[in-house]
Amino acid sequence: DTCTTSGPFGVFPDCEGLGASVFLNLVYGYALLTAAGFISDGSELLLEILSPGLVGGLLLPILGAVPDAAVIIASGLGASKEDAQEQVSIGMGTLAGSTVMLLTIAWGGSLILGRCDLSSRGTAINKTLTPKASIAEAANKTGVTTDTDTKTNAIVMMASCVTFLVIQIPAWMGMQANKKIDLAAAAVALGGLALYCGYQVLFPELQRRKIAAAQAKAARKRGAMFAAHLGNTMGGILIDGEVNVQALNKMFEQFDSDGNNEVDVQELKLALVAMSVTMQDTEITDGDVEVWLKEFDKDGDGLISRAEFCAGMTHWVLEQAKNLSVRPRRPSFEGSLREGGRHELSAARGPAHAGLEPLLGSTPEQEAGEGQGEEDESDVEEEDDEEPMTKSQIIKKAILFLAIGMAMVTLFADPMVGAVSSLSKALGLPSPFFASFVLTPFASNASELVSSLYFASKKRKKNISLTYSQVYGAVTMNNTMCLGLFMVVMRAQGLEWTFSSETLTILLVTLLVGYLGASRETFKSRLAVPVLALYPLSIALVCFLDFVVGWN
Repeated sequence: DTCTTSGPFGVFPDCEGLGASVFLNLVYGYALLTAAGFISDGSELLLEILSPGLVGGLLLPILGAVPDAAVIIASGLGASKEDAQEQVSIGMGTLAGSTVMLLTIAWGGSLILGRCDLSSRGTAINKTLTPKASIAEAANKTGVTTDTDTKTNAIVMMASCVTFLVIQIPAWMGMQANKKIDLAAAAVALGGLALYCGYQVLFPELQRRKIAAAQAKAARKRGAMFAAHLGNTMGGILIDGEVNVQALNKMFEQFDSDGNNEVDVQELKLALVAMSVTMQDTEITDGDVEVWLKEFDKDGDGLISRAEFCAGMTHWVLEQAKNLSVRPRRPSFEGSLREGGRHELSAARGPAHAGLEPLLGSTPEQEAGEGQGEEDESDVEEEDDEEPMTKSQIIKKAILFLAIGMAMVTLFADPMVGAVSSLSKALGLPSPFFASFVLTPFASNASELVSSLYFASKKRKKNISLTYSQVYGAVTMNNTMCLGLFMVVMRAQGLEWTFSSETLTILLVTLLVGYLGASRETFKSRLAVPVLALYPLSIALVCFLDFVVGWN
């Protein structure tokens, strides 16, 4: 195989042979996947501390589109005009593939994983699914239900399609390389981005839901860890796979300071403040209290009963144990949660916390005097990373993750473009578009795909609403920010617009799925198959229009 080096610093290999091209696509694709993961994790950390508004409405949507945008820019810049005309099709493949993948695989897969039984009124019943139903019953009597705001996001997504018409209509009239039209299209698309970000700032419902989900996730982890801490004195929070009820009752009694078998808002806040000291996280706010109350107070009376507390905490502990079983973690915390291993946590004490001593953990000095051996001491060091972080620690970690993700995207976007182009030639494909349509989106959008499927699998209305809203929001960013940058590249290189078939495919899929999302709130499971079928049909449509109709 003939290999050269290219990309940043001229150190990234680019090989022409099939085997080497496949290998490099896997390597660079994995690098972009990792970069997208860092950016997603950094954004999720920011969600734990942000309030919806300027940062949530402007920064986070843009961060989510960075990986695709980097590939689009790299596909047209850094090459001669002749090479750029061919390689820019990789950028279009990334743009089209990302949109189609999100609206078919993510949308349809979420419908399948999130489906619940439908009530007599035709709406989904949260977390209820009849097992072993026939195919006909599953198709027509199960589905998902979203909220009104999700319909609005679908309408916004469809409206963003107008950006493509600015460049496509003149192209149909024979003006494929008009710099003024390219500039106008870029201005309209980037103007659409500004309008969308403004909409997110003025009506930040999607950001509120994302922030609420992130805060609830952090609260569940913190609560499960504290339950594990208290359970250590009683043989562990999990005994033979079952939650230790005695430990939960002890935890409830420490929350219920007046002993009336109910925890009110003031008792909850005092208990969380004390717990935060034990967990070395003193950033308790009224928002944290609201999250706990919302998660536990099922009857909505503003009080948490013993039964509600034990049921909610049982769910949190089991969820955390499940997460540990599917994602490798440091063995120390896993042992504490599952086997009753001692989870040692430091606690700052002072007059401000007088009377709350039962909730405060032992100090390192006290625990060191209880005869713990060297093995436990090493566990303490390993567990430090598992303790909830303070606000400043969250900000530092988020910035670090975002910086790593951005750096990796900068380094590997251009090599990925070269690898896709080489793979396309090695396979004898007529255009690099087809390889980039399939490969690049699964690397750059993997975090959004996994996040969508994970949220949908919770089988709740609020989860599926967030899932579909994220999908519609990501496509809107493709239609504005990514298309705008693509037109900037076209204008800078003086390239011809030869993507009529790709544009029509994007518009058809976006409008079809967008119409579904905007016209109803409940989607029956039978819709999953035709929506998923749009993915291969999109590739077939591009082939037909390019090589049969001759639109290329």
